[in-house]
Amino acid sequence: MEPKAIVGLTMAFAFTVLPLLIVLVIYLRNKKANRDSQRVISDPDLLRLINNQPDQLISPHLLRDQTELTIHEARSRLSNLMMYGILNRSVGGSRYYYSLKESLPEEKNLSLSPDPFLTVEDLLTIFEVHNYRVSAQDLILTTGLPLNVLKREMKHFQKRGIVQSMRGMVPQGAVSNRFFTLQEPYRSNPERFRARAGQLDLELKEILLNENLIV
Repeated sequence: MEPKAIVGLTMAFAFTVLPLLIVLVIYLRNKKANRDSQRVISDPDLLRLINNQPDQLISPHLLRDQTELTIHEARSRLSNLMMYGILNRSVGGSRYYYSLKESLPEEKNLSLSPDPFLTVEDLLTIFEVHNYRVSAQDLILTTGLPLNVLKREMKHFQKRGIVQSMRGMVPQGAVSNRFFTLQEPYRSNPERFRARAGQLDLELKEILLNENLIV
C-alpha cells in the first residue's frame, strides 16, 4: 500500500472512528457512575438535597463536599438529571449550578410493589394518583427508583404504545420539562393494561437485568 494511502486511512480513522469511540467511552463511564453511585445517594435523595440547599442551587463541587461522590460522579449525576428535563443549569463564574425545574410536591405514600423496577400495577397506581399526567420527577420521588431504570422502562412502555412521552422545548432545543401520559385504550380501560401485566413485567425484568440496570 502506498504511503499516501496509509496516511489517508489513518486520518480517516482519526476523524471518524476515533471520535465515536471517545463518545462511547464517555457514555459507558457516565452510565457506570450513575449506576454505582446510587449507593452513595439515590436520585430521590439527591433531588431532596438540592431542594434543601439555602438557595436551592448546587454545583458538582458542593455535591462532592456534601456527599461521598467523586467530582466525576457528581457531574455525571447532575448532568443526567438536567438532560432529562428535571434540573435547570445556570453558570456562575466558571462553574455550573443546578436547580429543580419543579417544586417538590408533597410526597404520597403509595402501596407499590417491592420489585426493583416499575411494574404495570405500580404504573397504573401512579397515573391514577397524578390524574394521568406524570412527570419524570414524580416517578423518581414516588417509586424511589433511579432515573436510568425509569428511563429504560418508560421507553419500553412507549414502544408498546402504552404511554406517550411529552417534552416541553425551549428555543435552543433543550428539554424544558418531561412528562408522560397513558394512552388509550388503557386510560379509559385500565383492565386491558392489567391483562398484559405478567408479560410486560417479565419483559421489563429481563431487559433491565440484561442491561445491568438491576441485579
